[in-house]
Amino acid sequence: MTSGRVEAGGLALAYEDSGAGPAAVFVHGTATDRSLWRETIEALGDGQRAIAYDRRAYGDSGAPEPYGGTTVEEQAEDAVGLIGALGAAPAVLCGHGLGAVVCLDLVRRHPALTRGAVLIEPPLHSLSAAGAEAMAALREQIEQGARDGGPAGAVDGFLLETAGARALELLGPARVAAARAAPRAFAADLAAAPSWEFGRRELRRVELPLVVVCGSHSAPLWREIAAGLDSMLPSARLELIDAGHLSPVEAPREIAAAVADLSAPRAGA
Repeated sequence: MTSGRVEAGGLALAYEDSGAGPAAVFVHGTATDRSLWRETIEALGDGQRAIAYDRRAYGDSGAPEPYGGTTVEEQAEDAVGLIGALGAAPAVLCGHGLGAVVCLDLVRRHPALTRGAVLIEPPLHSLSAAGAEAMAALREQIEQGARDGGPAGAVDGFLLETAGARALELLGPARVAAARAAPRAFAADLAAAPSWEFGRRELRRVELPLVVVCGSHSAPLWREIAAGLDSMLPSARLELIDAGHLSPVEAPREIAAAVADLSAPRAGA
């Protein structure tokens, strides 16, 4: 495995690059970093090139000064720069949470850079009838966490509301500490997915293969969003796996299998 930093979007993005073969790029969500993918990349083995990176302001990656907000499109352009700098195109994309929305935006606007994408529980709340209520509950938990424990408490509130009561246990002390250490990145992320504008007609024109992954133990909200996205994307298939919202940690073999399937040569390709 090699690690380093590349310039993308005017920033230095930290990454790890391992294995050989078709490239897969892993995009983490809010309140995590590239270590989210450790178990998944181990499950892939050495026959797949795997690139995991810290999004801006997370982990060892840089951020602009001041840094108070971001967009899905901005995050996607960071990924475009990373893929280009590492010579990874066309890559299979794999994203979790906000990272899944970033991957979907890449597929939509930069299809030449990718072979397809695995989308794990993207927070597209507009696809659920309970989305507005869920967003209000999330804001309440973040605010309560901030009152009780400052920025670290806000991060904990987010993780517990989105991933359930075992979220901190499943991530483990090191990953939780890394999330708490990136309060600017966390705060900047919060408005990104809700502000992403996507046309349903435009998404229906996406032809690249997509796998929409949802955990069978995830909250009903996530399953409803996944089903809605699957029905909107003609090239997608829905996979329900035995896990919760943190499936890259809970079910890494299943996520790795979805990535490897999209990486396999296809007839006529």
